[in-house]
Amino acid sequence: MPINLSLLGGKPLIDTEVNPREIFNLLAEKDEKYKYPRDVQSQVWDRWMARRNERDLVVKMNTGGGKTIVGLLMLKSSLNEGVGPAVYVAPDKYLVRQVLKEAADLGVHATTDHQGADFLQGKAILVTNIYHLVNGLSVFGTTDTGVKIPVGALLIDDAHACLATTEAQFTLKAGATHELYAAMLQLFRPTLADQNETKLLEMEDGAGELEMIVPFWAWQAKATQVAKILTEYRNDDEIKFNWPLVKNHLDQCRCVFSGHRLEISPKCLPIEAIPSFVEAKRRVFLTATLADDSVLVSDFNARPQTVVDHITPNVANDIGDRMILVPQEIDPNLTDIDLKNYLKEKSKIYNTVVIVPSDYRLTFWKDVADLTVTAENLEKAVERLKMQHVGLVVMVNKYDGIDLPGNACRILVLDGLPQTRRLYERVETNFLAGSEHIISRQIQRIEQGMGRGIRGNDDHCAVLLMGPSLIKTMFLIGAKQRFSPATRAQFEKSLQVASQLADGIAELDSAMDYCLSRNPEWKKVAREALANIVYPAKGSVRSVAVAQRQAFDNASIRDYGEAQRVMQAAVREAVTESDNVQGWLKWQLAEYMQLTDPVQAQQILKAALQLNRRLTRPIDGMGYQKLNGKDLSQAREIAWKLKSYAGKPNNLLIQVNGILDDLDFVPDNATIFEVAMEQLGDFLGFLSQRPEVEYSSGPDVLWSVGSLQYFVIECKSGAVVEKITKTYANQLSGSMNWFGKRYDQTCKATAILVHPSRSFEHAATPHPTARIITAKTLPLLKDAVSNFAKALAASIDIIDAAEVQRLLDYFKLTPALLVANFTEEPRS
Repeated sequence: MPINLSLLGGKPLIDTEVNPREIFNLLAEKDEKYKYPRDVQSQVWDRWMARRNERDLVVKMNTGGGKTIVGLLMLKSSLNEGVGPAVYVAPDKYLVRQVLKEAADLGVHATTDHQGADFLQGKAILVTNIYHLVNGLSVFGTTDTGVKIPVGALLIDDAHACLATTEAQFTLKAGATHELYAAMLQLFRPTLADQNETKLLEMEDGAGELEMIVPFWAWQAKATQVAKILTEYRNDDEIKFNWPLVKNHLDQCRCVFSGHRLEISPKCLPIEAIPSFVEAKRRVFLTATLADDSVLVSDFNARPQTVVDHITPNVANDIGDRMILVPQEIDPNLTDIDLKNYLKEKSKIYNTVVIVPSDYRLTFWKDVADLTVTAENLEKAVERLKMQHVGLVVMVNKYDGIDLPGNACRILVLDGLPQTRRLYERVETNFLAGSEHIISRQIQRIEQGMGRGIRGNDDHCAVLLMGPSLIKTMFLIGAKQRFSPATRAQFEKSLQVASQLADGIAELDSAMDYCLSRNPEWKKVAREALANIVYPAKGSVRSVAVAQRQAFDNASIRDYGEAQRVMQAAVREAVTESDNVQGWLKWQLAEYMQLTDPVQAQQILKAALQLNRRLTRPIDGMGYQKLNGKDLSQAREIAWKLKSYAGKPNNLLIQVNGILDDLDFVPDNATIFEVAMEQLGDFLGFLSQRPEVEYSSGPDVLWSVGSLQYFVIECKSGAVVEKITKTYANQLSGSMNWFGKRYDQTCKATAILVHPSRSFEHAATPHPTARIITAKTLPLLKDAVSNFAKALAASIDIIDAAEVQRLLDYFKLTPALLVANFTEEPRS
């Protein structure tokens, strides 16, 4: 007679054991690949066990360190302890399927059915995506409906990737053709026109690269009209999933227009709109070792102290082998075309994945791509890469949320700087251009992208970083310190390799081959580079982020005085920050002050503008500050600036190449182009300014070129028509009139229009002094500047003003020669 073993005990130990490490050992049906837990997993479980009743915990493990298993068994432990239901949240549907497969391989009961009895009774882990949890019609419930599904233990995997989606869910969007866009623009048009009428006209003409934020005093003054308009359209498909999340916080939102769309988003995320998230007894944020965790506080409202007291393994060496190379830093003469052709050849042997920031950049690779990946074919593409040789694969803006282990990706290329996601993020990037805040954000996204090619510590991948804008960011002072310890160690070791290479593709190829062919010497060096790497003792949360969260929360309950006090303290503590950051903080203080004292708010805003000219204008404007270049010596100015590059000639070339890369006739790059023109003026030894941005009137760019001579520059880099329109001609003439009113008769200006064509349409009249930088002359100017920079770099340590002047004359970059050689006369 067979023995019924189930009668020999009570509830199975697998359903009562609390220690995740013991649960792992008890899983009788797990796949044979799971013989033992990794050391890093056991270390994290042990530390979590000791602190598991703390409500917010951040667990950091390197990409490929087995985070999914760690997270699943934390939730299983919570269920066994009676803290359920348990929910595992992934960034998207594709990763949900990966988690389910991992759970099945482990023998852990998981489901996607949020109404299933096993989940609701705490017998199975619900695996879902962040869209399912956070939306205005969430099955988990919202502020309006209350909790529909109570949650005991909630784990957010790839927390930084989930944050991007969460931010989007809390943002109301309406395309330019939607009636909501028209109604909102009509409401705020007078205010926007007061800020910058020229920019508004261009935006209304469809310029998607331009954005304008509604001044906070206008937004607050018209709150009732805004609520009426949005309520009218609340059931439209474009906003119905977002409206319930933000409707109770409209007074704490910001509104931004572009030529393509409207966005309304809160200053911080009112995550309490999802009560199941807020009321979960345990919340775990699982993430890679990224340097700045401030967004977990500002967006998920996690407790700052527990975020700082993160849980990590003992060491940070649980990461695959990456050789991280920057070809255009090794050899600044390498072009993008050179690298594209080289990578196409390498892709015949190795699966090569290229991540580009935009659809526009995708066009550069299409002629050599074996596969182009979009959201629609992402899952099939990744599975195909895992199963076979595909070749050269191009993905658009996919810096997180995908795994490409083993042969799926042996060469990973990041081409270009990751782009901002939301309109307000674009506004903020303009406000804080060049600040540590923006650099940290960019470095974090670059690191996320670099993590796609390795999944475990036995994996390997060659990573190439290309594109002048990305490289320029990478080599800014202190940028590399913002990487996680393991990535920083790999990058430093790769830089040592690069320092031994001569110029040319052949040298690059020989270096990559050390990694790709698994050269024993390189493997030894690569592992030694990580041998003593440990995680930081504490996580990083910027005090500014804590202040922003506290101010937002206080304002949300109408304690405006406390919100103002918190932001005032943040302003006082920011004395060591750059001027533009201090100004930005004062601008936020003015936002809160407007709620109780509008007069004081305008005074604070004026003080903010003294520090940061890119902020919104006060109601009565700001006085213009003239550029004084009477005694300017172009050569002396350049020679003085070159001192900072002594001993680092390649750094000079990297910065100049980054500027020149942004000077291109492409759509949706107006702001980038104007910034580059301003930077070009600075590099050429001129005084440079962006009056339209800094003072809401005047030209896009103004150069003071010495001897009371000026270039008044209007940039139309995104123009698509063959001829210069009457509108553009009038803008240039208007900018010259602006100049005449602010500079006396001793000052002389040349009107310069940057436009692909020099032909004006019949109704357009060019200004008498007008010159055009065209599609023909812009490349010539860029070549001259590039060659000038190379000549400077060649003798960077000994060059003086006299030699600089000789080179300026030779490359025709003095003011008169620049106009004569790199601009054209208008053609009617």
